[in-house]
Amino acid sequence: MMKIFLLLCLIATSSLAQTTDLKEVKITTRKKAIERKIDRTVVNVDGLINVAGTNAFELLRRLPGLRVTEEGTINLMAKGATVYIDGKLTYLSGADLMSYLKTMGTDQLDKVELIPNPPARYDAAGSGGVINILTKKSKQEGFNTGITLNGGKGIYRKVNGSFNFNYRINKLNLFTNVGAGNPKDFQNSSATRSFKNETGSLTSILEQQGEILYNRHNSNVKVGVDYYLNKRTTIGFIFNGLRNRVNEHGGIENLMMNGNRELDSMVNSSHSVNNLFRNGTMNLNMLHQFDSTGTELSMDVDYTHYNSTNNQLFGNNSYNASGQALGLERIRGDLPRTIDIFSARADYSFSLKNNYKLSAGLKSSFIKTDNQANYFSGAAELEQPDYNRTNAFLYRENINALYVEGYREFGKLGVKVGLRTEHTSSKGHQLGNIQKSDSSFVRNYFNAFPSFFLSYKPDSTNQNQFFLSYGKRINRPAYDQLNPFLMVVQKYNQESGNPFLSPEFTNNIQLTHVFKDKLTTNVYYSFMSNTSSPVIKAINDVYIKRPENVGSVIITGLMLSYNQDIFKWWNADFTVNPERVHLQSEFNGITVDTAVVMQSFNWYNRFSLGKTWSAELAFDWGGRNYSNQVTTFGIGGIRAGVKKQLFSGNGSIGVNGSDLFYSAIRKGSIHNVVGSSATFRNRQDTRTVIFSFSYRISKNAKNNKRLRDRNGAWDEQNRIKGL
Repeated sequence: MMKIFLLLCLIATSSLAQTTDLKEVKITTRKKAIERKIDRTVVNVDGLINVAGTNAFELLRRLPGLRVTEEGTINLMAKGATVYIDGKLTYLSGADLMSYLKTMGTDQLDKVELIPNPPARYDAAGSGGVINILTKKSKQEGFNTGITLNGGKGIYRKVNGSFNFNYRINKLNLFTNVGAGNPKDFQNSSATRSFKNETGSLTSILEQQGEILYNRHNSNVKVGVDYYLNKRTTIGFIFNGLRNRVNEHGGIENLMMNGNRELDSMVNSSHSVNNLFRNGTMNLNMLHQFDSTGTELSMDVDYTHYNSTNNQLFGNNSYNASGQALGLERIRGDLPRTIDIFSARADYSFSLKNNYKLSAGLKSSFIKTDNQANYFSGAAELEQPDYNRTNAFLYRENINALYVEGYREFGKLGVKVGLRTEHTSSKGHQLGNIQKSDSSFVRNYFNAFPSFFLSYKPDSTNQNQFFLSYGKRINRPAYDQLNPFLMVVQKYNQESGNPFLSPEFTNNIQLTHVFKDKLTTNVYYSFMSNTSSPVIKAINDVYIKRPENVGSVIITGLMLSYNQDIFKWWNADFTVNPERVHLQSEFNGITVDTAVVMQSFNWYNRFSLGKTWSAELAFDWGGRNYSNQVTTFGIGGIRAGVKKQLFSGNGSIGVNGSDLFYSAIRKGSIHNVVGSSATFRNRQDTRTVIFSFSYRISKNAKNNKRLRDRNGAWDEQNRIKGL
């Protein structure tokens, strides 16, 4: 691997002296809002209307084929998607990811790439597609800056803002993006668990009612510099920093009843959790263009340091049926975690005669994780180590990859094929303590990932466009999923990882037809083998959740999207997505072989109210969602907004309301748990009203054709789950 890397470096160095520069030809053309390429859909943010003054979260909610919820679920073509910013993972998931996206104003964004089947150039990680959000940089000479401020409330405050700056002079380009937010949120939850004996008779019931408050402090910064050695060679450095503090406080009332529904005992649980998430990523990159035909060499070296602290304090006050105190249980947890990722890659692309375009590359990554769980029990002044929970887990991993892909146009037909190979070597070591012995594992495996893309455009006006794609993917376990620690969530809910969890594999096929850029029809099929799923076990009255490889999933779906100008001032998008999901699983001695039909619907309306006023109205609905052990009922919501442009289009003010009828309440049931079943209901601070202001300044700006976004440790960063 290293010899090949050095050889590519030598090619680049020798070519610097041999290349003859050609004069730059500037072509100015207006971008389409949406461009469909053979392997992806590219959304040009500047080509969209009514997005100025909004943020990346709101933008994703408006794009066809995407379903985004306030809880942090993002689906592309009905499958879970991974979100990157300029080829880098955000390091956050769920509500934390949503908070981060809300600090990114759309004035910072250049493009959004929707890639259902990533080609061979991309890491093979993940079961679904990739959403790559590209920010603006190195695009104009001169001085460019912008600011976005958002403030409002639901039950609690919602505040965030962003600032971006870009200055290019001669061969030097400087850019920075800064975002910050301080939203407050809550989760109100209720659940009922029923426990039965082997004969099916009800033995006990656990009723839970509680509320958790979240106070979040999010900040992110991106600083970079590009230096143009000449017209063909650029070197750059980028630093990304993220900091996310979450203070979590809550209480749950637990009522334990016997089989006759008579109160047996009561436990009032309280907890306080302080999470601090920090990371820094440094990227050094080089791009050399050999000629004007697209022959180029790019190189990246990335280093990422991830650090988090998690301080927990749990208290459980127990009472008998008459209210007499039985005792107090106190548990304190200190869970630090560090992850270091080093990655180096090189990509070489070139063109041949007869419209052939080829590319090849290599990548090596090294990952080191250190997880510790230190638990203590007893009163503060008398606490002792809890060796049943205390432990440490070390994990090392090395992934080496090679790929090659080619593209050729045959008149109206375009063909792209690729092959990526990856070798993974990993080692895990769970350290013991004075009560538990240590354990370790070593795993090595090699996989090949083919990809194929076909496009057909039978007419020059593109009234009809056809696309066919196939790709194989691997979904390696997230690092914390391999961690065998038993983590306390609350008295009756605990979680642990699984060091023996194996990767899952997915084969995706998709056929797309686009008619007049208005009607898009997608038919897709996915087969996922060796799938992993969180498995719930009932140990006495405690639910313990642990990821396990359980079987296979087959998804067959249809997605229809239609865009139409109903009137000159009214444009609407309609998207409907029915799909059939067939589960074949075995876990806890239970066999699941069932097929369910699920569906979702989106109706998005844009209104042009004069030259400076615009508005929107949207309805989202998702039907029943079924998995091996959890079924959630349908959920929907309505959002609306109005905006006015200011300062000759350089600024705007607006107001947006989400979940206007407070209908986004998550309800469902838990089944296929030996000896138990449950129902639940969760409500969050989803009904909000947000006021926004944005303003941008451009001075001495000149068009510059170069826009480049680096791609480093994509795969490895994807497996770090948010706090």
